[in-house]
Amino acid sequence: MPLAPPTAPPPSARRDGVLAFAALGSGLVVLGAATGTTPAVLALSVLLGLAVLGAVVRSTVRRRTEPYGPADRVTVARSVLVALCAALLPAGLVPVLATPADGPAGAWCWAVVALALPAWVLDGIDGRVARRTGTATRAGARFDQEVDAALLLVLSLAVAARLGLPGSWWVLLIGALRYLFLLGLRVRPAWRRPLPFSSFRRVVAGIQGGVLLGALVPLIPLPLAVTATAAALALLLVSFGRDVLRLERSARGLS
Repeated sequence: MPLAPPTAPPPSARRDGVLAFAALGSGLVVLGAATGTTPAVLALSVLLGLAVLGAVVRSTVRRRTEPYGPADRVTVARSVLVALCAALLPAGLVPVLATPADGPAGAWCWAVVALALPAWVLDGIDGRVARRTGTATRAGARFDQEVDAALLLVLSLAVAARLGLPGSWWVLLIGALRYLFLLGLRVRPAWRRPLPFSSFRRVVAGIQGGVLLGALVPLIPLPLAVTATAAALALLLVSFGRDVLRLERSARGLS
């Protein structure tokens, strides 16, 4: 028997939101002590972490039409890791932008990988939890996609820094394509139509996080990291192009 849609945020969502902010706060304290950055950079790190996690918690607390389930709890945990990754960005990007020839410190790259790797691995768990507990919802799927998109954006920024800015600006397309597509919806509302399941789309999406994580590992030679990242971007462009073409054909009534 389906559950009745809640009319107010469930206590579990509010509790998990509080715990998520507490975990982020603890992580920011450790980050500030470990990096020893300037107050300005640390303030920027705090703002980025709070912005990412705040958007995530807001989306769960404001949910009214579909229940908040155990899979969402896993996604909230992932979002804390993504927020900490975002908070690490200024510590690595500011020195790179100041002296691009030096590149980010290896310790910074390892720190981002250490936080992003479990966030990427957990992406395969929340959906499984939703299916096994019978709590899969469209809102939960969208929630998961937005956390995925935030992780890819953070990783693409980190990888672009390691490969060398401003020359490696193209890496940012991996993280930006999702948001560019959302902007395209404002111009072309017909793209809002649901797309059929595609194993190609799913595999390509999974590849992006793995390749970006690998490209960020200091042990991987830069030429190999550049080649793998470029190949991943090419696959992503093909996947997005296929979906946009399919949506356009559907909007025009073509088979």
